[in-house]
Amino acid sequence: MKRFLEELKYLNSGISNVTKIILAVIVLYFIFGTGGNILTNPMIFLNIAILLLSLLIHEVAHGVMAYICGDPTAKNYGRLSLNPLKHLDPLGTLFPILLILSGSSFIFGWAKPVPINYWRLKYGRLGEFLVAIAGVASNFILAAIGLFLFKYAAPHLGNRYVYAAVIYMIRLNILLGVFNLIPIPPLDGSRVLASLGNDDLRNTIFYMDRYGIIIILLLNMTGVLWRIIAPAYSGILYILEKLI
Repeated sequence: MKRFLEELKYLNSGISNVTKIILAVIVLYFIFGTGGNILTNPMIFLNIAILLLSLLIHEVAHGVMAYICGDPTAKNYGRLSLNPLKHLDPLGTLFPILLILSGSSFIFGWAKPVPINYWRLKYGRLGEFLVAIAGVASNFILAAIGLFLFKYAAPHLGNRYVYAAVIYMIRLNILLGVFNLIPIPPLDGSRVLASLGNDDLRNTIFYMDRYGIIIILLLNMTGVLWRIIAPAYSGILYILEKLI
């Protein structure tokens, strides 16, 4: 716990005071609103495990693609590992866990961004695009794997917990994929946009990283975020169902 708190403080030392206050209020709200959910629903532990695995694979995918495109920075920092301690951001992990504990139907979270040296990437802006889209692609691949298991494997097991876990894996990874495609810094969608735009747009997007979490939280609180995500979520689920 001591190490966790020290890492929490270190990793989030650059966050503005306004952002810290907003996050603290939200965390306290969910802590007092969880009630006995964790004691009455053992699926919560399985859902948290699926969440952590999905966030981990998302970040590893960025690092692997960067390595393929010529930048070994993530590899040199040990970020191609499947060890969760090397990837999980304490705040970005705690927040979605609290959402799960509170019974929220909308879950989002983030891991520590993998270090990328854009100057070392091959293929220019195409390399940037491939690295940016890799995380989202990993979530959609996980959702497709989950859908395949649901259709062809889960029925033979006859276990309700397996069914529930697979369904959660599908829904969560589509949500994470669509959420990360939104072009709000520092989400992957903003990096995709930066790879397609001119230098001024790219610099503006990277500058806005410090304010992105506030924008995202405000959109979520007002319900706008779900109205943005819902159509894309339904569309991607429909496409995956047709392909499998």
